[in-house]
Amino acid sequence: MIDQHQMVDRRVRGPDRGLSHIISGADHATLAHILRPGINLAIWRRNTPFAMTAWLSACSAEDLIAAQDVELRCPAVCVPALLAAKIPAPSPERRAGILALAHDAGALAILMAKLARAPCVRVRVEWVRDQPCSYFHTDKVSFRLVCTYHGPATEWLSNDVAGQLQGPQSIPPESEVRRMATGDVAVMRGSLHSKDSEVPLTHRSPPLDFPLEWRLFLAVDSVDSRQHEHRARHRTLLSDTW
Repeated sequence: MIDQHQMVDRRVRGPDRGLSHIISGADHATLAHILRPGINLAIWRRNTPFAMTAWLSACSAEDLIAAQDVELRCPAVCVPALLAAKIPAPSPERRAGILALAHDAGALAILMAKLARAPCVRVRVEWVRDQPCSYFHTDKVSFRLVCTYHGPATEWLSNDVAGQLQGPQSIPPESEVRRMATGDVAVMRGSLHSKDSEVPLTHRSPPLDFPLEWRLFLAVDSVDSRQHEHRARHRTLLSDTW
């Protein structure tokens, strides 16, 4: 297993020529490099915001079992308020952590909306207790922003290693599996924004040993504003009908 923080703040050259499709850096501006030809993973190296760490470290197994995932489809600017309202806070201490999560997820949603040049986003906040995507795969989206606030982060493969996989259940050598660091923010290229020379990133969820290991995971996808408006009208028609 290779730690993502071993990578440098520019396109990798020298002995890591096979990673020229990856870029990482210590500033959020690094994420914009996902739009460059040939790049399918851009990583902003950072730690989980401090205001969230105390809240997350205090979560018990019972808290995790009771926790509910949240999904939003809305303008990016609405994410902080909607997310804060969706997650229950039984104590002031946990409320502070939830507000920090809502603020950070909202800021990342706005970054994603700017990258995609689309004001609306789909946001998922998931309390992960198992390995929902155990096989290496690509996402059927244009781009996806991900961040693991707690626990093992997303695993990924270089293009060279991914090209050697024989099928969906093919498993590469462990030494070839790379993992983002907890707190990192990454934008991954999906299959809907890939050409012959711009392949999507192959990745998976990491294996977990719950309750010793669990994840708080954020994913943000861009949503076409026309699609968002169509869904909103559809929900209105249903509510008017019933």
